[in-house]
Amino acid sequence: MVVLGATKSTMQIVSRTSIAASKSQVYQLLANYQRFPEWSPFLVADPQQKHWVTGQIGEVGSKFHWVGVSEESEGYQEIKSLVVDKSLEMACTITKPFESKPTFSYDLSANGQNTLVTQTFQMPCSLIEKWMLQIFGVQTEIATTNTLGLSLLKKAVEKTASLQ
Repeated sequence: MVVLGATKSTMQIVSRTSIAASKSQVYQLLANYQRFPEWSPFLVADPQQKHWVTGQIGEVGSKFHWVGVSEESEGYQEIKSLVVDKSLEMACTITKPFESKPTFSYDLSANGQNTLVTQTFQMPCSLIEKWMLQIFGVQTEIATTNTLGLSLLKKAVEKTASLQ
């Protein structure tokens, strides 16, 4: 399920998925940037993307850096907050092809034997930028990319959970 919306100064997109695994298993994959390539929708668009991780895995301050090859993008995302088995917040700093600082937050809740993952994407933008993003379909494209990422996350976590 995807909910599109925007406030005066922020574009927000909320996406959800249910994963057949424990909250701990989902959290462990989300918090480990070494494993981000397993579920990154951006590597689907640019499989030759160069990427590396700095900082302590699974800790605030850990960063996933990238430089696009076929997709000319560059930047990093950083873990800003963690609540074990409950939530994570990641802040992106995009430097190419344009500058932007979106955030992704993930909230995990029990859903029977599954885990419900709610991803909230927020991107600061002016009213004119917001209008342009909507008119040119960028907001819908971002929502589609976020949904793909959650689908890949689900696949990666469920594959790992089935091996345990």
